[in-house]
Amino acid sequence: MEAHLSGAATIDLAAIQEQLKAARSREGAATATTMNFVVYIDDRSLHDRALERAEHFAQKYPARVVVLDATRAKSADVASSARHVTESATINAERIELGIAGLSPKEVSSSINSLRVGDIPDVLWWTSRSLAKAALFDEMLPLMDVLIVDSSGLDLAETAICELSAFAQRGHPILLRDLAYMRLSPWQDMVAQFFDDPNFVNELTRIERIEISSGSAAEACYLIGWLASRLQWTPCSRFELCDSTGRHIRVLDERRGEMRRVLRVALSTHEQTFAAELTDSADTVCLTVTGTKSVAKRCTPLHHIDNMSLLEKAFLFSSRDEVFEASLRVLCDLFKFDR
Repeated sequence: MEAHLSGAATIDLAAIQEQLKAARSREGAATATTMNFVVYIDDRSLHDRALERAEHFAQKYPARVVVLDATRAKSADVASSARHVTESATINAERIELGIAGLSPKEVSSSINSLRVGDIPDVLWWTSRSLAKAALFDEMLPLMDVLIVDSSGLDLAETAICELSAFAQRGHPILLRDLAYMRLSPWQDMVAQFFDDPNFVNELTRIERIEISSGSAAEACYLIGWLASRLQWTPCSRFELCDSTGRHIRVLDERRGEMRRVLRVALSTHEQTFAAELTDSADTVCLTVTGTKSVAKRCTPLHHIDNMSLLEKAFLFSSRDEVFEASLRVLCDLFKFDR
């Protein structure tokens, strides 16, 4: 079922509710909805892709999807689909797309509060390039349980990461997820593998240089923040970290390749270099250890995590990610140094 509703002054919430109620009643069975999934869009170029992912997500995890489109004038499109799982139960997927241009933050927040299903999780996927100065963002937070962002590919990735860091430090109970950070788990695992070897575990305290090549800034930043937070390094200049003894670790960040992709991560001591590098196949990473204790090259498949899997993981993991938040704090301190 699909319908289009519009109003000159306000969005007719009662009409939307009637449309949804009628769709459910036609199924003649008890319905279930797993979550309220709110998607905020303020860039028309992102609309189709975000909507496609939200709808696919809602079909797998039947949800009431509410798309807030800040590029459209006041309007509402409503769609509903159902899948029978037993004779007496139906899983429901619903989409409400609201044009919110011209509405105040309080009006939008009130609309969300009226349209969401009670007593189920509320997830906000914020696709905007900025959190700062977003009155609507602050107005909606008390309604949400999970906030999902993606700082990868943004021109202002450093600003976005600092905004996330400031947000995390507010102590708000909402769970914070950045898809850019979550994409890096295969690379984190590969880097950790080097030092699972007893012959190299002590090399962690001797690292002098980090080199990262990636297609966009967020990936490199998060890998640097993750390493620093795990090894208790602190920023001591724009391109250097310091360990607890004051020893400096140089940071080299190269931008090349496709957006959202890491090409190479290398950690070097005075005598050893541990490198993980993507091959020409784009699906295989080769791990090398060169220096006084060289190890034969070993190649392994790169387990890409698609965006749908990332979205699923973002809300299925139901506790704070303290390592992620520690990485954010390190990065924001690093960005305070001038280039």
